[in-house]
Amino acid sequence: MTHNEILGIIDIGSNSIRLVIYELDQDGAYRIIHEDKYAARLSNVVEQDGTILRHSLDKAITILRQFRATCEAYQAKLIRAAATAAIRNAGNASEIIGWLEAETGLTIECVSGDQEAYYGFLGVTQSIDLADGYVVDIGGGSTEITVFRDRKRLHSISLPIGAVNSHARYGGEDQWTEANATALCKEVIRTLSDQDWVRQHPGLPLIGLGGTMRTLAKVEQKRTQYSLPVTHHYEIGAEEMENIARSLPYLTSAQRKKVPGLAKDRADIIVPGVLILQTVFRIIQGDRYVVSGAGLRDGLLRDLLAAGQPVVPDALKDSIRNFIHFGPPIPEKRLNRIHHDALTLYTALHGNSPDPADTRILYTASMLHMAGKQINYFRYPQHSAYWIMNASIYGLSHRETILSAVAADYHPKKRTPQLLHKHKDILKDSDERHAHRLGSLLRVTEAINRAESITAIKAAKENDSLQIQFICTAEPLLELSDLEEAVKDLQEAWGVTLSHSIQQASRG
Repeated sequence: MTHNEILGIIDIGSNSIRLVIYELDQDGAYRIIHEDKYAARLSNVVEQDGTILRHSLDKAITILRQFRATCEAYQAKLIRAAATAAIRNAGNASEIIGWLEAETGLTIECVSGDQEAYYGFLGVTQSIDLADGYVVDIGGGSTEITVFRDRKRLHSISLPIGAVNSHARYGGEDQWTEANATALCKEVIRTLSDQDWVRQHPGLPLIGLGGTMRTLAKVEQKRTQYSLPVTHHYEIGAEEMENIARSLPYLTSAQRKKVPGLAKDRADIIVPGVLILQTVFRIIQGDRYVVSGAGLRDGLLRDLLAAGQPVVPDALKDSIRNFIHFGPPIPEKRLNRIHHDALTLYTALHGNSPDPADTRILYTASMLHMAGKQINYFRYPQHSAYWIMNASIYGLSHRETILSAVAADYHPKKRTPQLLHKHKDILKDSDERHAHRLGSLLRVTEAINRAESITAIKAAKENDSLQIQFICTAEPLLELSDLEEAVKDLQEAWGVTLSHSIQQASRG
């Protein structure tokens, strides 16, 4: 592949039809360059006998034609279209696929329930660095549940119960009755009653996919005035979700449309969505809810790119690789060297085995601290911090995201205190000191790698003294001039004095 390729993914869901267009480079890195969706609500056009009539597909056909035209405008080499529950569960599924293909010119996969669960699992494992959990994907016409341990899928099930068809079956014209809400919850319990594995892994997080989970996250973020407007990897406690589930069903439709964070086109189907979610959470005895911004479409892409090894070994490294490949032209060798030197100094200063969160923060800040050059070279540290906080980097918690941004744009007298204060709702009380330690450490390693004179460093801490040995190919004039100011912040943050020595690199 000599030029970047364009790939379109179309998800023909029971509630919405969605399009994502990706750009892929020669090394398999990718980024989203276009997204679109239309709420076709195919679950609502299913007849009493379980079929969907041809005229009921008119809007879906129009949207698919438009999505195909968009892909062609972007010169997509391949379009992968997948149909889920509303079509696969229809009594005339093969006839529907035939109509859609004939009218749109697309090749359409009819995805089974197990395949849909698998693609959702792939989307989660490439975006969240959790080893164990339950993936729950609530769509318009079905709900997929998967349990995974050590990032391996153990069991999956697809229930023919979704937000749209449940609303049609149980929802009132305006409000839900307690009897109808109870009936829906009982149907979920009954459908899962013979699935023993669902109850065999208590205490794991429920990782929610789809519009229901994202919407609930936005509602909770608005309620708490959460300081980071990112839903991916946002966590909601069991009690908070119980409060939402106790209130939303019994509001009128007009009242729900005024709930902050709740889009008007979801004011009806959010009720069955939250009831299904809460019921599954109780059955699996989950410990918290985690939002995944990646799902079926991401899984379809992953399945295409790495069919032999579909599960991403490290979500963070894979995500940052994608950013670097499409970011400003910075030598990756230098970024890796900054990261290596940051770990060397951290290990010497920290003493004990590295904290896993700290290693993720240092890696992210080291590799992305110059990403803002893509926006404006002369203020790139600030742009890099914004990029890190708003790009939904996979594999990081929200706390780790904030601390990575602080380290990338370390400015101890002004910007760092402002950023820490703004996000105090996310950070721990001890994170102010911690942020200065990590930020000052990265600032020193940036100085060490300002030019190419220093090829390696060695570091050792003795009492309150940090001794660094620079292995150099030439006198490091640029590095030492930059280091003079950076050292002051590190010494203050870590409570050490720093001394250095220079060793000439051996020629060979």
